[in-house]
Amino acid sequence: MEEPIMHFATGSDKISIITNIYSSNERSDMMKNFLSKMFTKKGKLQIEFCQNNLDRFLNEQTVADYGKFLANPGIQYKEYECLSECKLCKQTPYAKVNGQIMNAKDSRDLLNQLYDELK
Repeated sequence: MEEPIMHFATGSDKISIITNIYSSNERSDMMKNFLSKMFTKKGKLQIEFCQNNLDRFLNEQTVADYGKFLANPGIQYKEYECLSECKLCKQTPYAKVNGQIMNAKDSRDLLNQLYDELK
């Protein structure tokens, strides 16, 4: 009885085998999945707020605007009682964005900077 010949596909042979096995729609879907995994979107924007700072600088209008901004699924935020930035906290609105402090002249300016960071 004849032994089957084993062939190990390498490099371009593997691609050829894959493309011959799957239909063009399946190949297209596979390529989309592959590319989406290779070029993943930016991770969520991590924002930390100091509760004292928010109390000091936000008003009714900016609270609503921040609420709308923070509802974005690309944002993960947390509010802390204190972020140990007391000197800065007394002077200007600020937030920690992906671990880096971002401050602004007023709460509207900070919100605009946060929107820019999200892009």
